[in-house]
Amino acid sequence: MYMKIDSDIAKLRDQVISHRRWLHQYPQIGYQEEKARDYIINFLKDLNFDEIKIMARTGIKAVIKGKEEEKTLAFRADMDALSITEETELEYASKHKGFMHACGHDGHMAMLLGFAQWLSENKDNLSYNVVLLFQPSEETVGGALPMIEEGALQNPDVDCIFGYHIMPEVPQGKIGLLSGPLMASTTEFTIDLTGISAHGAMPHKGVDAILAAAHYITQMQSILTRRIDPFQQAVVTIGKFQGGEARNILASNVRMEGTIRTFDEGTAFLINKYMKDLLKGMETSHGIRGELKELVYYPPVINHQELADKVKKIVPQEMLHPINPMTIAEDFSYFQQQVPGLFIFLGSRNEEKNHTHPLHSNQFQFDEELLLTGIQLYKNIMKNKEVI
Repeated sequence: MYMKIDSDIAKLRDQVISHRRWLHQYPQIGYQEEKARDYIINFLKDLNFDEIKIMARTGIKAVIKGKEEEKTLAFRADMDALSITEETELEYASKHKGFMHACGHDGHMAMLLGFAQWLSENKDNLSYNVVLLFQPSEETVGGALPMIEEGALQNPDVDCIFGYHIMPEVPQGKIGLLSGPLMASTTEFTIDLTGISAHGAMPHKGVDAILAAAHYITQMQSILTRRIDPFQQAVVTIGKFQGGEARNILASNVRMEGTIRTFDEGTAFLINKYMKDLLKGMETSHGIRGELKELVYYPPVINHQELADKVKKIVPQEMLHPINPMTIAEDFSYFQQQVPGLFIFLGSRNEEKNHTHPLHSNQFQFDEELLLTGIQLYKNIMKNKEVI
């Protein structure tokens, strides 16, 4: 079952696909999205928007005013690509070697550009103000917070915000929609341990940073099983480990890098505290010096219950696909901390077309027909006053 596409949305098809393919060919990573920024601005400036503003270096805020101006809806698309070499063999594959839109952000931008065109063509019939946010750097240090700090949700003051993610875990034609926790918070961290090097045959004359790190990793998991409420989902992973210079020398330095994922900010705070406490204990028991640094933090994506319930009513029930919260993270959550927000998964899994590769795969693809579904749903949200 696919969403019914109105004729005024269907006519946008070729241009929206053209947007997507151009953007796909020129991927750039966080805060380097100049080509996408310039492309988007060049398109928007020919439309009937009241304000177009660059913010957060490569981001864009575009405002179109409605007749009543009593409420303001915001819609957000992320812009950045990944440092991945594409292997899709598409005719419009990446022209930037080593970079790829492997997370669907090209599709997110294309949908928002198509929606922008529909808004422009229907400006005289718009009841509300609309703010379109093209956000940089979702994949790295996060561009949502800088945009907020520069006034993305003000002038006009935004009442609620919506965003999409193309999702291969959801079948094409279906929509994944949850109220409450949808995506986890993330805390990216680095731990540096400093010991004393010595001959490997005389370890008593040094302090073995690798042994201390090994003990730290195993004991760290006990935080989850013994210090955290079992009803609070949480994951801590060390994904990178560097230490040692030679097989017969005690390592004096170890660096570990990892991530914490939870659906509750209080739980994330506790895990971080207990990890620091554990590090202090290791300093005493192993004689090492340790330092834990938090590099990036995103809050959990918590969908506004009332918004979710209202949008569910305007989506055909057979299109709603059951989903569970996911431990991937998204800085759309920063917008939700300011105003009610709803983050929606657009299904892209299509077995017949072999569109089954996960996000961040160098073979990730999706059927461009789903772009019209996204635009149509945004239109339906705009036209249904009960949602707002």
